[in-house]
Amino acid sequence: MLDFSFGELMMIGAVALVVLGPERLPRVARAFGEMLGKAQRYVLQVRSEFQREIELADLKRVQEEARKAAASLESSFRQVAGSVQGAADQASAEMSAAEASVPAGRPGAGRRTASARAPARPLRWTTWPKQSSGCSGGRPRAPQPGLAGTVTLRARA
Repeated sequence: MLDFSFGELMMIGAVALVVLGPERLPRVARAFGEMLGKAQRYVLQVRSEFQREIELADLKRVQEEARKAAASLESSFRQVAGSVQGAADQASAEMSAAEASVPAGRPGAGRRTASARAPARPLRWTTWPKQSSGCSGGRPRAPQPGLAGTVTLRARA
């Protein structure tokens, strides 16, 4: 802060002793020390407030970037959801058109009702273990923990 050498400080102390006298010098030195401490605390407080404001500005910037990213992600999601919904609607319309175009000359032709349809066969999940690299004669090896097999859907017979 201030650059004083030890000799300069001794000179200031001697002049203060002569000017103020031995009775008032301790009180003045104590008051000067208190004022110096208050000034240092004030400087530290201003510095910490300035640092907090910088951090707050950074947090607001990051928050705004996160909001923009969330809005972009949401709009992308809505766009994909809309295109999937449009494809599903188009497939449904094509299925309805295909069912309506079946010739009426055959028995049971045309649009079937839910009771006239064949009952759906229940599906089950079957997991087949991965094949080895040929060292076991081409036989499937035993499932190991942590290794996922190929999942296929098979209809029950």
